[in-house]
Amino acid sequence: MDMDVTSIGKDLIKKYRKNEIVFQEGSVGYEMYLIVSGKIRITAHANSKNDRIIRVLEPGDFFGEMALVDSSPRSATAISDEKNTKLIEIDQEKFMYLVSQQPAFALVIMEALCRRIRSLTNQIV
Repeated sequence: MDMDVTSIGKDLIKKYRKNEIVFQEGSVGYEMYLIVSGKIRITAHANSKNDRIIRVLEPGDFFGEMALVDSSPRSATAISDEKNTKLIEIDQEKFMYLVSQQPAFALVIMEALCRRIRSLTNQIV
């Protein structure tokens, strides 16, 4: 399923090969990403030698926003799970503009963060 990207600047769209790393756990994050096409696998070490798949994201999903919200290192690794995966890259400046000028964008981010916290809480309980 591809999203319509005709109104989005082509300079914002980045293409990735299958198994190409978008960012690594522990790295400093300056961007978040919206999936236009393809899939992204989110993995973490979880104090072990092997990566653990946390989730697989699809078109319309976004990731990487936590580093822009709290300026902490990336908590997971993002890897392209399909060839020719296309992502919209939103840097810190664009992110801050969207949050300040588009309250609906800020709510979408907060809702996603709340869903993730609730999911983790349910796994613990």
